[in-house]
Amino acid sequence: MYKLLVFLALFLPSISGFASSSEPAAPCSCPNVTDVQETGQTSSSISYSWNNGYSGAQFKLWYTRQEDSYTSGFFYTNNLSYNFTGLSAGHYTFFFQALCEEETSGIIGIEDTIIL
Repeated sequence: MYKLLVFLALFLPSISGFASSSEPAAPCSCPNVTDVQETGQTSSSISYSWNNGYSGAQFKLWYTRQEDSYTSGFFYTNNLSYNFTGLSAGHYTFFFQALCEEETSGIIGIEDTIIL
């Protein structure tokens, strides 16, 4: 059995269709969200705006709350701004990701605090 595994490990990559590609992956054309700015805050909400270089991108947003490790569901918007509501006092990380057709950008996290 051991000989069969060694044989397969050594020779399968040389068989057409099993060879690993040495070509680099195509670069992602979905740019990251940039210039995230807090635009307003109350005792239960916080608003952000941002930029993105992809016309027609949708944005996927969510947050985590440090005090109880709560993670929200996802929020989606086509706008370059969003108002997170229904928040309690605490330390948060807000996440922003662009969705461009079949690709996604990297994830940007912004830490902030909601104060009563």
